[in-house]
Amino acid sequence: MGHISNSTAVKSMPLSLERQACVRAIRRANISSELKKEADAFIRRNTLPDCGLVPPNCLKAHLINSAKKLGYHSSKIKMLKQLFKSKIGYDGYYLDAGKLKRI
Repeated sequence: MGHISNSTAVKSMPLSLERQACVRAIRRANISSELKKEADAFIRRNTLPDCGLVPPNCLKAHLINSAKKLGYHSSKIKMLKQLFKSKIGYDGYYLDAGKLKRI
């Protein structure tokens, strides 16, 4: 599986992840480097081994939770909700490294 480097990524990721729409959207987004690093760490620990992709619903839920913890303004959180097409978690929850977290 090929790897490519990205200037906003901490380390290179598998090409399948770099091609995933939600990952590309985060890379292009006008968000803090701290939130990008948090998203990158989430992606690394939650990439599904069978397909090499990250669940976009969980990624979006984690991104929004992290933004709230970082004190993002509600208008910026609204932008994050529209960053890529997916739901926010699943029925009020999402998985992070096998642990069920509340949104």
